[in-house]
Amino acid sequence: MSPLEVQNLPEIPPFPTKPTHHISLEDITTYIQPLVSRQWTVGHICTGVGENEILSLERRYKFKGFNDVMDFVQGVADISRAEKHHARIVIEYSTVDIFSHTHSAYTFDRVGERKLEPKKVPGLTRRDVRFAIKIEELHETFKERGRTVQSVPADLTQLQHRSMKSVLRRYSQK
Repeated sequence: MSPLEVQNLPEIPPFPTKPTHHISLEDITTYIQPLVSRQWTVGHICTGVGENEILSLERRYKFKGFNDVMDFVQGVADISRAEKHHARIVIEYSTVDIFSHTHSAYTFDRVGERKLEPKKVPGLTRRDVRFAIKIEELHETFKERGRTVQSVPADLTQLQHRSMKSVLRRYSQK
């Protein structure tokens, strides 16, 4: 098993309409896989079966020093305000961890033979995808300016494969 080859970032998807729906299988191929190839992982907010399993997009960034971290976090805050989407951000001296999922995501429950009713279930949406792509673009500017530390987790291959397996298992049940 080898790591995924780093893919180009996809175009940022259009801003989702309300209600914000969970990602589709097509979104996994188009958006999630390229992000996973760039060290984003799919984590679990809540383990469970089917829609009770709540996933998040997660990424650790490493920087040369505290000032670089704080400048990056300010950029992430600007993205958060513009996107009206707020992730969990954990700051340490030279690292930033980002965790993103949509609290107000909707899926559909079948009621009767033909009717579908929206149901609020937290999870991954295109809001998370947009947010992750914009943060990745921000990180690229820091990398170009020599403000980051490049590192590859020792277990990257397992993380990538586990991430893709989790997201496919969760969202192929729709």
